[in-house]
Amino acid sequence: MSSTELFGILWFSLLSTNSVSLPDVISFLDQVLSHNLCTVMKIPPDPVALEEHFKDDDEGPVSNQGYMPYLNRFILDKVQDNFDRVDFNKMCWTLCARKNISRTHLLISEEDAFKVWCIFNFLSEDKYPLVIVAEE
Repeated sequence: MSSTELFGILWFSLLSTNSVSLPDVISFLDQVLSHNLCTVMKIPPDPVALEEHFKDDDEGPVSNQGYMPYLNRFILDKVQDNFDRVDFNKMCWTLCARKNISRTHLLISEEDAFKVWCIFNFLSEDKYPLVIVAEE
């Protein structure tokens, strides 16, 4: 699975963490997401790089470069083929489902909703933001 394909799946998860407007909270959520991604994708964590990137000052890379350079350099570029894609998808689904799915009007099971979401990610184009066109 390429970095581009992985990013497509991560897209909604990243948007879910950006729903908070407080910079310290966003930084903390990005750190947690990074740790979880490394765990699920079996990438050895680099705590020094993580701390350096998420420094708590106005000159740190987070304020100047955002989360994407860290995600690409320290996570997506290190991905091997030895991780469970279902676990990766479930982690991303867990992060974004609450924000994007109304369970009160869900006509299918949550497991089936997860499967539809996986299919959507598989078939989606590499244009962001990803959108679901109901008629399709």
